[in-house]
Amino acid sequence: MICPSCNTQNIPGAEFCESCGSDLHDLTHPEAEDDFTQHIITDTIGAVDADAPPPVAPSDPVGLVIHSMQENRVSAVLVKDGDELVGILTERDVLLKAAGDDVDLNALAVRDLMSPDPVILQEDDTLAVALHKMSVGGFRHIPIVTDGKATRIASIRDVLRHISPYIPSHSDG
Repeated sequence: MICPSCNTQNIPGAEFCESCGSDLHDLTHPEAEDDFTQHIITDTIGAVDADAPPPVAPSDPVGLVIHSMQENRVSAVLVKDGDELVGILTERDVLLKAAGDDVDLNALAVRDLMSPDPVILQEDDTLAVALHKMSVGGFRHIPIVTDGKATRIASIRDVLRHISPYIPSHSDG
């Protein structure tokens, strides 16, 4: 959908223009051509089975957090200062930012590796919005906020698992 204020192309169903921030709520929403597209533009991120990892503090040692991630079988954690979301730490952050033979992961704090001030999703954001934010930002994980608090993390794998039953099958007949 094209923003009437700045003529920027936005994904169908976007609530605000990605370029200028204009409200797009009143624009005509696209009609789904198939069941798969219908689910992308109407299902919310709240319907996705996403992880609720234990929160970590910015001062926690990275080594301890990695152990917790392994124990809980999660690939990302929410970094909170009290109830406030201040960052996200993913396995990719650890791999790309803590590489080296001389790195002591127990002497390194989460704040040194986390992605601060992460882009978030609201529980009622559509899968189209989630996929758009992940694609534009290059994220594989994104926090979900419910009632003002970040409680879960949606991964691209979670979203794909949710929509995969609706992908149309094509036979080469």
